[in-house]
Amino acid sequence: MIMKIPALIASLMLSLAIRAQPATPVFRIGADGSIATDPPLIDPFYNDPRIKNLTCVLNGSTSITLGSQSYDIRTGYFEEDWFETERGRDGFTVIAIYSDNRKIFELRQPEIWAHTYAGRPTWDYRPYTDNRYFIPIALSEQAVALAFVGWPYGGEMPYLTIIALTDHDAKLVFNKHMGINEITRSDESFSMEIQANIVEFGEDGKPFDTPGNVPIIHRLETKDGLLYFK
Repeated sequence: MIMKIPALIASLMLSLAIRAQPATPVFRIGADGSIATDPPLIDPFYNDPRIKNLTCVLNGSTSITLGSQSYDIRTGYFEEDWFETERGRDGFTVIAIYSDNRKIFELRQPEIWAHTYAGRPTWDYRPYTDNRYFIPIALSEQAVALAFVGWPYGGEMPYLTIIALTDHDAKLVFNKHMGINEITRSDESFSMEIQANIVEFGEDGKPFDTPGNVPIIHRLETKDGLLYFK
């Protein structure tokens, strides 16, 4: 069965529109290594003030070196066994970054970030990362972006959370309900195709021919030491 013409045309027009979109820097890096964010690219997590007072247990750690500066990226769960993390087995709710054993950054959310491989859900990003917590996006010798993948709850795309790290700063720079469709990486470039909506399919495996039931596609790409969104 061939896709109906209206849906096909809508999908083609959407693809052309996305290609024509200008690329926006996700963040900028100052001469001193400071990071300047673009607030519209950072959606807030569901607000549950209780998590501010929960005790976190950090049980995962990965080291990164930028220039002469070394960082430990640690992940963990709330000691109160909050929100089905199974004490860190199925995901994590806390990201903390340490420099010389001093915490310089912490991000908490009431839901879950999932592991990049060997966990639930069953996606496998091992071709793009050497750890189970984030996908590194190399920018320069002094900067990297760390992509954390949220848990895919029904009815919405998982969060894609990106933290930028330089040899002098660490900040949340991107947080959107967007799922990863594809990653292309080489020694010189990195590109991630991401989708902002869920497309509904029928029992025949084909998308319903209803208005708006086409994928909304964006891209994250590296260029000249920065990460761009379009």
